[in-house]
Amino acid sequence: MKDHPTRAEISEKVIQLFVDIIGFIDRNQVTEQTDFIHDFEIIDDDLTCFVMQIKWQFKLQATQEDWDHITTIEQVVDLIVQRSTLR
Repeated sequence: MKDHPTRAEISEKVIQLFVDIIGFIDRNQVTEQTDFIHDFEIIDDDLTCFVMQIKWQFKLQATQEDWDHITTIEQVVDLIVQRSTLR
């Protein structure tokens, strides 16, 4: 059912959003283990834009506390998967 994308589909969409929003990173440089801050020094406005797009694209209801410890693509995907199963 298309209403429930697989974890792999969610992961691919998150990675593509990250690459599109940041703009200077090649897709082949990004995996679920990519750490925004340590791998690419992504902070401030770019990261805020990425988070806002994630919230919008996935209709994600997450608090600032949810985001406080997220630094990798995998953690973003985990949050999306976790929240989507609560519906």
